[in-house]
Amino acid sequence: MNPTIVTSFLFFIVLSLGSITLSGAPAKVHVVNVVCFFVAFVLGTVVAEKRLSNLPAYIIWLMAGLVGLFSWDVVSSLVIVKAEIFMGWYILYPAGLLGILCLQILARAASKSGPFNKQRQGDA
Repeated sequence: MNPTIVTSFLFFIVLSLGSITLSGAPAKVHVVNVVCFFVAFVLGTVVAEKRLSNLPAYIIWLMAGLVGLFSWDVVSSLVIVKAEIFMGWYILYPAGLLGILCLQILARAASKSGPFNKQRQGDA
């Protein structure tokens, strides 16, 4: 399996479990957060690594991040009573896309130095 996909999935697990542990939100809010984060981060990594199109990886990451953020915005407005669609969009979307982009870059960098990267291992 691709080391970048494995690293991204591990980041997803750690960050999702940390969010659930530290937050006191109801379970339905956690489900929305985790599913939308999966779409924005892990699916973006898979599509970028499998190269299903000729787009650069960062464009695929940003498009997946935008889909994940928009789906989170819409679904959380249905789940959270006081939330509205596009509430604080001018902060949420730029900060969210920047965060997804930074996580993708960090996951790619970590995958290149990870112990499961067979390209790093010498001939046995």
